[in-house]
Parts: sequence; C-alpha cells; structure tokens
Amino acid sequence: MTLADDGAAVGLCARCRHARVIHSDRGTIFYLCKRSETDPRFPRYPRLPVLSCVGYEEKEESAGSGQSAKAG
Repeated sequence: MTLADDGAAVGLCARCRHARVIHSDRGTIFYLCKRSETDPRFPRYPRLPVLSCVGYEEKEESAGSGQSAKAG
C-alpha cells in the first residue's frame, strides 16, 4: 500500500479539496496544499499526517465520479 492509498498515514490531506497529490520522478508522493498559494499560514508541503488544519474542507464527490467516458 502506498502513502496515497493510506488515508491514516496522510491524515486530513487525503480528503481535503485543497490538497493535490504530486508524484516525483523517483516515485515519492507529496501532498501540495493549494491554500499555501494565497495564505502564508499554510505550508506548501505539510508534514504528514495532518491531524488538524483550520483550512480543511472535505472534497465534494461528484455524482459521476468513478465513471469513465466512452470514446466515440
């Protein structure tokens, strides 16, 4: 199991709408906090697991998530 698959190892970032998963060329996985672009209180790459965060907002799952588009 990778860090990206293990929500407990990542903490809140695994479910935050402001987090972006970054895969390095060497296979390392980082979580980029997009809030860091506009608010200096948030680190660009927070130490994991993040257990508490004032900027946390849960991702909204769309009704069509998990469905692949058909090529036509």
